[in-house]
Amino acid sequence: MTDASRIETVAIEGGGAAARSALDHSPLGTIQIARPPVAELAYRTLVKALLGVRGFRLDFNRMPPDAAIDLVADRLFGPDAYRAERAGLSADITALADFAGDLTGGAPSISLRSYFAPGDLVWHVDRVLEGPAFRLLWPIGRVAGMRVTPADTIDAGLYRAYMQREYPLLGQLDSRVLHQGGDVAALWAHRPVQLAAMQTGEYPFVIDRTREVQVAAGAASIHRVETPAQTGVFHRSDWANRTAPGLQVVVNVADPQ
Repeated sequence: MTDASRIETVAIEGGGAAARSALDHSPLGTIQIARPPVAELAYRTLVKALLGVRGFRLDFNRMPPDAAIDLVADRLFGPDAYRAERAGLSADITALADFAGDLTGGAPSISLRSYFAPGDLVWHVDRVLEGPAFRLLWPIGRVAGMRVTPADTIDAGLYRAYMQREYPLLGQLDSRVLHQGGDVAALWAHRPVQLAAMQTGEYPFVIDRTREVQVAAGAASIHRVETPAQTGVFHRSDWANRTAPGLQVVVNVADPQ
């Protein structure tokens, strides 16, 4: 029997089939992959440099990871900067993307971002109109792991009403932080109830907070995305991540149509 109070840790070496089985049998719809801390990465200087620039997002758009990393490093730091470290970061992204692709047999879609989206502090489900789909997140240098909870801990009616009101405002907040920066607490100070929920996780639509489980800090995680064929996973970021979002490698995969 799978323990509903913990997230199973899998290894890339175990292969995509074993990981897919773990996901399909997980009550939380989530697995995690242990990753080294930033201090142990051979490309840590490059990571720290990327985290030191203003928040950005890069969609690889089918570019191989080595070309995408060259593109962003060339633009931000110059053509010769961190040249020796680029291959290591690219290789690790490639390994994770290939692993995620093996979950479904579909081509992985990769993006890289370094900014924090405040809307991620609110419980939400990722959705696509494809076959069974999954999202891998590797937040290099993030201080706290993603939080997940079973769907039956969310009051569907209250959640729907809450998001009908909040979703447009959260989108505006995300856009402002991406393009202008700013402190979430200061930007949301005029909405103290909503800000307090972001800080504490005490949302009015959560039935039982004791069933909330956290991905290990520094680990990569894979969770189910909601599609017409499967339910998605409710997840949110930790308040601590607002000032240390990490260099986020995101890989989306879906069963080929």
